[in-house]
Amino acid sequence: MHSLPSRSYRCHYHPKDNQGVPQPCESGALPSIRVKARSANEAELTAAATVHGVVASVERIEDDEAVEVFA
Repeated sequence: MHSLPSRSYRCHYHPKDNQGVPQPCESGALPSIRVKARSANEAELTAAATVHGVVASVERIEDDEAVEVFA
């Protein structure tokens, strides 16, 4: 069986308040985290477990996009 390579994903999620209730974002933009996973499905599960919440969207990031360089 072949293993798929890990890829970078950006996962947007719904933030929660101190009581764990999902909150709307004032700016309208959801916060996001980056995870490495073999698939978008695995990335969604990893992100949900990390933020302890609902993931709204998952997008794959190309390797050259994943590295941010500030000059």
